[in-house]
Amino acid sequence: MNSEHTELTRDSRTDMLFEELCFGAPINAEEPEDVIEGVESAIELGERPVFLEGLAERLTELGTSCTVSDTDIMLSEVKRRFKEILGKTCPKAVGNWVSGTLPGLVNRQNNYDLCYALEMDYKQTTAFFIKNFLTIPFNCKSKTDAIYYYCFYHNKPYSAAAKMLDEAKCFVSQEYAHTHTSQIRDFIRSTDNYEAFLKYLSTHCYDNEQQFQVARKIINDEIEQVKAYILRFGNFDSGENLSADRLNSQTLVELLGHRYQKSGRKVKDRKLPKQFTESLPNDVTLGRIINGDSVSYEVLRKTLMLLKFHNFYVDAYNDDEQTTYDNLQDFYAELNNVLYDCGFAPIYERHPFDCLLLYCANSLEPIDTLHLVGKF
Repeated sequence: MNSEHTELTRDSRTDMLFEELCFGAPINAEEPEDVIEGVESAIELGERPVFLEGLAERLTELGTSCTVSDTDIMLSEVKRRFKEILGKTCPKAVGNWVSGTLPGLVNRQNNYDLCYALEMDYKQTTAFFIKNFLTIPFNCKSKTDAIYYYCFYHNKPYSAAAKMLDEAKCFVSQEYAHTHTSQIRDFIRSTDNYEAFLKYLSTHCYDNEQQFQVARKIINDEIEQVKAYILRFGNFDSGENLSADRLNSQTLVELLGHRYQKSGRKVKDRKLPKQFTESLPNDVTLGRIINGDSVSYEVLRKTLMLLKFHNFYVDAYNDDEQTTYDNLQDFYAELNNVLYDCGFAPIYERHPFDCLLLYCANSLEPIDTLHLVGKF
């Protein structure tokens, strides 16, 4: 496993989620009410200001004592740090994060610049991305991420990152992604030389479509497994010729249980957290993945996790507490290994999506349980 992503400290809340909710006594869910505990825990996680928690903790470590409610203090200190440490004005987007808006993940330079302003080192930045931004750090096929990876890993000042970002503006993204992310990462680790790194980067940066090629291949292989299952066991007329679009839609139904949402009884005044529902695959994004077109990292990661969940549990039988636990351990290890191979962030129990997926895995009928969760 990748030690960069897995050596994350746990607190008591994370331990509880891991040991009791995700790996505790399995549930036997038959109605939406049977999964309330898992949904409520995910809602609680979704409502927690994890970004502000991490920011307050770091600022307190740096000598500015504050809590998540002290947004004025935090905003003033962040602005000061951007000006004094980075020599630039704090971006409006970052200011909005401190005021309570969920951090954005599109312009990742803002995320890295904040870590620089907070005087974080490489390991602290890695942990902050996973635990407080709830996303992967250092996607090295992106030239922006690669530059920050080089600078954080080799302890370069922010001025070096700013200079390289400016020089890299003219770098043309390569048409084909022949080099794996791990190879790029290994080169960056081994090269503490400004000119050599920029020369390498000029021929090893890629557009979104060329990023995560390993993940895209695995996802498409997993999609084919789901489609084969649908064609074998689906409720279709004998000899019916399914169109590609309809088969894609049936794949989503198989993963998410959407067909049950129209008639399923919902629990009043409950809903899934945004971090669970946003970036779930739909007809458009699934088609884009299959065709090799651009989709976000979050869509790719969630799609992969749902596919692995389905394809693991259609063949794994949870007969009792012991087999449920054994299968869950195997699924957890297998999924984390695949996430690592794809360059994705590992399973993180404090993320509402990851937490709910493990909660469903810890049941006698994992796929049906996930479909029940989808009724909220």
